[in-house]
Amino acid sequence: MFHRPLIPILFAFAGGILVAHKGLAPCQGLALPMFISITLCLFAILFLSSRLRLALLLITFFFTGILVDSGKHHSSELLPWAINRQKVTIEGTVLEPARISDKIARLKVRAQRLFAGGKSIRINDNILVTVYNNIPHITPGDKVRFPARLRPFKNFNNPGGYDYESAMKLKGLTCAASVSDGRRIVPMGPGLLPFPGALLEKIQRPVRDLFSGNLGPEDEALFRALILGERQGISRQLREPFNRTGLGHVLAVSGLHIGLVAWISFFFFKSILSRSYKLVLKTDIQKLTALLTCVPVIGYTCLAGFQVSSQRAMIMVLAFLCSLILRREKEVWSTLALAGLIILAVDPHALFSLSFQLSFSAVVGILWLTPSVLKIIPSPHETPQRKMSIFNNISLYFIGLIAVSISATLFLLPIISFYFHRVSLVTIPANLTVVPILGLWIIPNGLLSAVILPFSAQAANLFLHLGAWGLHAIMEIIRFWSGLSWASAWVVTPNLFEMLMFYALILFIFFFKRRAWARVGLAVLTVFILVDIGYWTYRVHFNRDLKVTFLDVGQANAALVEFPGGQKMLIDGGGFPSDRFDVGKMVVAPFLWHSKIKKIDYLVLSHPQSDHMNGLRFIAKEFQPKEFWYNGDDVKTASFKELMAIIESKKIKRLLPVDLVEGRKINEAKIDYLYPPPVRKKLNLFYNGTRLNNNSLVLKISFNGKSFLFPGDLEREGEALLVSSKQNALKSDVLLSPHHGSRSSSTREFLRMVKPGICVISSGQGNFFGFPHEQTLKRLRDIGCRAIRIDRSGAVQCTVGPNDRFEVRTFIKNRTF
Repeated sequence: MFHRPLIPILFAFAGGILVAHKGLAPCQGLALPMFISITLCLFAILFLSSRLRLALLLITFFFTGILVDSGKHHSSELLPWAINRQKVTIEGTVLEPARISDKIARLKVRAQRLFAGGKSIRINDNILVTVYNNIPHITPGDKVRFPARLRPFKNFNNPGGYDYESAMKLKGLTCAASVSDGRRIVPMGPGLLPFPGALLEKIQRPVRDLFSGNLGPEDEALFRALILGERQGISRQLREPFNRTGLGHVLAVSGLHIGLVAWISFFFFKSILSRSYKLVLKTDIQKLTALLTCVPVIGYTCLAGFQVSSQRAMIMVLAFLCSLILRREKEVWSTLALAGLIILAVDPHALFSLSFQLSFSAVVGILWLTPSVLKIIPSPHETPQRKMSIFNNISLYFIGLIAVSISATLFLLPIISFYFHRVSLVTIPANLTVVPILGLWIIPNGLLSAVILPFSAQAANLFLHLGAWGLHAIMEIIRFWSGLSWASAWVVTPNLFEMLMFYALILFIFFFKRRAWARVGLAVLTVFILVDIGYWTYRVHFNRDLKVTFLDVGQANAALVEFPGGQKMLIDGGGFPSDRFDVGKMVVAPFLWHSKIKKIDYLVLSHPQSDHMNGLRFIAKEFQPKEFWYNGDDVKTASFKELMAIIESKKIKRLLPVDLVEGRKINEAKIDYLYPPPVRKKLNLFYNGTRLNNNSLVLKISFNGKSFLFPGDLEREGEALLVSSKQNALKSDVLLSPHHGSRSSSTREFLRMVKPGICVISSGQGNFFGFPHEQTLKRLRDIGCRAIRIDRSGAVQCTVGPNDRFEVRTFIKNRTF
């Protein structure tokens, strides 16, 4: 530690940022005491011994971390308007090219003025604007004015869910804004881009035009991502093969791209400079080469828009180049720590960003594990009798690439599993076959086309098409690897303790032969790993409780039922009418993986409407259900056809009302089928406007004296039929509010018959319909029923256990009823 003080200093600085960000509320009065503490520590350092000096220095950097983080919290004039979902007029400057998908545009705007209630308010917030129709031609730097409805960013509040709110804050975005018609966006002339945005846009725009004018849509989107750092054109369909092969990092200009440019530039400059005999004698070629390499590294970062991920990669590469210039190239750990300190000093919140965690961890893994991996892989060596041939040099290059890929992949495994829930099984061969072409052909030709463009458009076009040949080649390779059925696997989400155990395992194995403490640690760690496996195996497969979790899926329904003994049932899967966001993949599945659930035994669809059905497709495809229960209604929507095709292809048994009329018993938990009648004329019971809702499949689940009623989207007509046919059989302790709390449901007669103690209402915050309606809430209050709104409480979990144990917990604030 005393030989490399930058490493503990980095940990102290990061610790201060972490404590300030997670443990301290934003406070304007915090800066002064922190500044005084830092000053006193620095003064005391002058009079202490070297050992105490380092300890006090660590405390100083810890306080500095708190100070710099507190300086990043700023109040917003715009956020209160967004919380109230106000309709206002915004004036601002477009910061980035629009991302257009499915005739909807999303663009980042620096809002500079707000007009509302006859007032004009000066503001300074970045917002994410969504334009739904008639998308105008807008470029970065354009000043625009438009009416919009503001809304805050909101999470789906489920255990294991993606923290969307924090992610948007890390991107510097205050809120979202919706524009219903692009024709309402009024151009106001050139705007003022923040430094160095205007300069970068002048550099990027002609290159962007070169790509759009000479390449097809897919090639243009990929070149913009690889050269300009603009991923706006990358669609979900184009991204998926990269994700399956573990090559998603290729699409963001980051450490790989900047490192490749630095590597190629370094050897290019070194080969050129080494040809001069006089220069070799008079100058340190390595220092001069490292200095010259800084130029293309900085240039590429600027061409890529000086975005956050490329900035951090540039800082790390420049730090290593400086170590060469200062003849400290062997101090790789100190150099890495210095790069981390600079990155966090510039942006302390980088500590919480995924790109920083991935890039920094990858470098740590490469530096630490690659030498050990190389010892395992046999490689050719140069001897005095035989010089290395070209073949051997190529072999060494690929052996090094294999070692680096294995080291980075292994070290990143817990982080990738935590954030992406997916592990690519072909990532090493995919990287081996793609990265050389990318680094030696595509990026160099793409950059050459950008550099030559001001001098010759024809030459630029030639290099661009040369690069496109390589691009076509790697796309064929990527599609080959991603096309393998076993290319990737979805995995359960590790918790923090399990991630720490994984890294402890690597540490103990690394020192196993050399340190006695490592052998003891490995034995103790093995016990912890077995206990962890045993705990989750019992909890998922042998639990004795009935657990019902009503998930937060916005303006939709989804509920997971965990039966005693381990079988699982998912009743509805949520979804949105537009079907641009896969709720099953992005919301329901992460909760299941967080709960270590890899299999759903029963899928239940109450009725085929998007807010109940669309999320079931991913679950049906990836969670191996054995039965699919539904009411038999058939609709012509694409999502229903896709769901039924998945059910058919996976050979999942379909059960209709006639198959369910006898109910089912699963390890002492009883499932009663209540509605609709197994024999009926579907189309004539109700008029078309409410037919699907009033045909909802209704289930009642009972265990240990407690019961849950799932009525789908029944409205008053369906409720009346249900009450008349089932009467006292409807009595339940917990009711999922029919039709999301609409006034057209939850009639007084229905509620009096059910007599719920708790009613869970699943509706989206600020939804267009105004659910739940006040009339529904009043009816619930009149019968003494507690209403729990998922849009305010987050996911609701009810547990029924032995000895009359009954608990109701909510995700937000972890309240218990």
